[in-house]
Amino acid sequence: MNQDNKNRGLKPDSANPMKLLAEDLIQFKDVPPLLQKRVHVSTAWRWANRGVKGVKLETVSIGGKRLTSIQAVTRFLKRTSTQ
Repeated sequence: MNQDNKNRGLKPDSANPMKLLAEDLIQFKDVPPLLQKRVHVSTAWRWANRGVKGVKLETVSIGGKRLTSIQAVTRFLKRTSTQ
């Protein structure tokens, strides 16, 4: 079985999608409440698509939905605030 058939339905948008799958996955709409700040959901999308200071928010697409994780958001904030 080749690798493409093995991961059908999983689109890796991050360097290590398998690690992300083992974490607490959330939708982008859940990022602002997680941060408890006035951040618009479009900001989370921007972090994933364009990044900040060369760092992008890790994501994975499952069944046509793009998700991130609580841990990925934490890593993103640490990486962007220390640079």
